[in-house]
Amino acid sequence: MPRKVEYAEIIDIKGTPEKVFQSIVRQEDLMAWSAWPSETGSNCKVEGDDGKIGAQTIYLDKKNNKFGFQEVVDMNANSKVTFHVESKGPPQKTLLEFYVAPKSDNTSTVILYFHNEFPWVVHLAVRLFGIVRWTRGMHVKDLDGLKRYVENNETYEGHPLKQAKAA
Repeated sequence: MPRKVEYAEIIDIKGTPEKVFQSIVRQEDLMAWSAWPSETGSNCKVEGDDGKIGAQTIYLDKKNNKFGFQEVVDMNANSKVTFHVESKGPPQKTLLEFYVAPKSDNTSTVILYFHNEFPWVVHLAVRLFGIVRWTRGMHVKDLDGLKRYVENNETYEGHPLKQAKAA
């Protein structure tokens, strides 16, 4: 079995590339639409200058212990964001990229590209236990969440998540 996992998911979203891009690159916005916090029962906090290279979303367990992060490591304004992802467990090389392109009539195409390389033997376990299938399913949920977020004209400032943090 290959040690690398690579796939792409594509979705069309009614919204300008600028709006879609900002909803991805700003970690506070991303955590408002991402399926990962609710699906994994984790909390998140942003460190660094949100929306810029070096900004990190820190993953916290129910006891607020850090178990990983994702960091913006590259971007091209309104067209590409690359995240390096690290989490507890065996060492791996994980990159998550979002490509945003104008389609037509205020619609953008988003391609989510996932690349992960596992150490020898670990690659067998992640496939046998369905982790690759589960991760890909989460990315599909993420793109659906991004679509709803952008098309409903939500922003983090007015999002229920922001309201809950303020309370």
